[in-house]
Amino acid sequence: MKRIICVLGIALLAACSHEKKMLRKAAIAVEQSDFEKAVTNYDQILKKNKDSYYGNAGKGIVLSEYMGKHEQAIPYLEKALEKSPKKTQGKINNDLGISYHYMGNYTRALYFYGMALTTNTEDNPDYDGFLTKRIADCKYAMEHPEVNPAEEQWVKNVGKPVNTDMPEYSPVFSNGNLLFTSQRKDNPKEVKNGVDGRYFENMYISKVKDGSFTTPERYTLPNYSKNRKFNRHNESVISASADNKILFVYRDGKIYEANLNDSTKAAHKLNSSVNFSTLQNHACLSKDEKTIFFSSESDKGIGGMDIYTSVKGEDGEWSPPQLMGFNTLYNEDTPYMGDNSTLFFSSNGLPGYGGFDIYRTRYEDGKWSTPENLGQPLNSPGDDIYFALKPESPDGYYASSRAGGQGDMDIYQVHYVQAKVKECGESGQGVTSVEATPSASNNMVYEVTLNMPDAYEKKIRSYTWTVNNVPVMQTASQFEQKFDAPGTYTISSKIIVYCDTCTSLLSYCNEKVVTVSDQVAKKDTMGRNDLAVTDKSYGNKKNSGKNKMKSPKNRDENSKTIKENLGNEISKAESSKGNGFLSEDELLAMNWDKQPAYFEYNQSGLREEAKRVLDNNTVVLKANPNLKIIVNGYADSRGSEMYNKNLSAKRAETVKTYLMEKGVDSKRIISLHAFGEKELVNNCTDGVECSEEQHQANRRVELMVTNKVPKSNTITVK
Repeated sequence: MKRIICVLGIALLAACSHEKKMLRKAAIAVEQSDFEKAVTNYDQILKKNKDSYYGNAGKGIVLSEYMGKHEQAIPYLEKALEKSPKKTQGKINNDLGISYHYMGNYTRALYFYGMALTTNTEDNPDYDGFLTKRIADCKYAMEHPEVNPAEEQWVKNVGKPVNTDMPEYSPVFSNGNLLFTSQRKDNPKEVKNGVDGRYFENMYISKVKDGSFTTPERYTLPNYSKNRKFNRHNESVISASADNKILFVYRDGKIYEANLNDSTKAAHKLNSSVNFSTLQNHACLSKDEKTIFFSSESDKGIGGMDIYTSVKGEDGEWSPPQLMGFNTLYNEDTPYMGDNSTLFFSSNGLPGYGGFDIYRTRYEDGKWSTPENLGQPLNSPGDDIYFALKPESPDGYYASSRAGGQGDMDIYQVHYVQAKVKECGESGQGVTSVEATPSASNNMVYEVTLNMPDAYEKKIRSYTWTVNNVPVMQTASQFEQKFDAPGTYTISSKIIVYCDTCTSLLSYCNEKVVTVSDQVAKKDTMGRNDLAVTDKSYGNKKNSGKNKMKSPKNRDENSKTIKENLGNEISKAESSKGNGFLSEDELLAMNWDKQPAYFEYNQSGLREEAKRVLDNNTVVLKANPNLKIIVNGYADSRGSEMYNKNLSAKRAETVKTYLMEKGVDSKRIISLHAFGEKELVNNCTDGVECSEEQHQANRRVELMVTNKVPKSNTITVK
């Protein structure tokens, strides 16, 4: 904990008398965990000499390592590095890496971590065992830059009065109240714990009224809190049962159970099957309350904090603990059971963005699945932990120490929808319907339309179309389908829909059977086409019989094959005038901006200049309602081919979403294409050294404008 004393004491004899005095005072303050006072002493040194190595190094290390103020620490650490003795360069580089990592600057963090590796060894007293893990986290973050859409994930700092500049965490929402833990000072007689320079843990309660939080008050339980002298013990909120009757509480390393609806009743300690070591940190119950998941630091574990499980016997006692199989050599903590098959927890040992990330594992076929990182924005380069949703809701709370908070660790409101989509089932009957109308000039060409409630229009995540179980490259609710031969065809649709109150995305399916003839269709006296068609809709369940859809795996493989075979032809066809694409002169006459939307390296978020281009073209589209567009996404050649293809798809989807938010009807965006690194505008292929400016030219999204649906977007179905 107090490595700073050794770090700065290496060349202390060379310091002037004023610096020696201030350094001694700072060292004593660090020993006493009074970090604010230590910073004040370093400021006294810098006041006389702003270039002092001791002042800059001391203040930078304290701000970064002990106070978590990484952004403030960076300039002092960089200044210290300029004059650092060789023996302390590893330490300064390491803390600079940590600070840049926390701020999300992974490239800069990797540079300093790499410099630290050149001077750090396991024999060095300052060797950091987490260094290689931090490097792996930076690489993971750079390889996973995608951010989940807002309908699946969003986070929001709950702000004041709940959060302060001191730590707030472990939120539990129950009966309209937010219970949480804080290490704030609200009593003049409170003292710091002497371990980390913070005040002891206490429980608080804040009522939620009209969407706002009331000023938090102490939440106390008998037989413990009232007897604490000046709060020299830790008492923390842990979790609540799904029925809001049981509250788990942490007291000085042990887990207690209390009555959530009656705070006058004393809490009792769980048996030794759960409290079997000196430190148990967190616990949660399964929905049926027959299983408890808890974290403990013990010699029986794999390393650090581990997660265990125990089953309640007929006598009401918990069975001997069983170690979960996903634990690592680092720390796994704060388990939360979303339902009886999904467990969420935090870890700083699994691949992630940095610090603690939140993961999910499912109980399937008698075993727990490989944990999945929940991704961004829920996870960050800081610590993300204590995740818990309200019962039967996609909304909840968790704690994060990310940049931009009130200070230290804050409580955030979170919206999380599981990406796993339920299969279509009977509950979706009648939600959508498929229409298929033959062209007036060609009976082999049909206009296919998916009808749905207006409320769903802006909540649709994706469209999937098949004809006789073969995927069709369409991503909109309306398109033109060309058939090669007469026959009976089943046109099937599937949409993925976001629901405000659901814990997972929903799917709705529908199909229409069309008998296609090469003869001109006769019309009845009402002007309707005389066609043999049937219509079947279904939701959340796979269709059965001869028109049963192929398995997701086969469907994906077929789709991939079709896309690969048709990719070049589509690209060429869409650039031809025969498909109704407007010429440069026509676009110029309408004030269309042909400049692509350019993207940052490894990013799919829109830059301001790209938004200006899209805003201009949105005006043109609204003034010309007959126009439709195709969105083509591209990437530079750095990274794997599959990674770049996925990244270009994300960029195309970002542009589509932005246009829709600006009022462009989704029906006018007739298709999206992800070309990855296949259509570079220059020679910057793999192995060719290019400037950043040259690579930038390839990181783009281009819009193609047409006044009709291209024929090349149809496929032959045999």
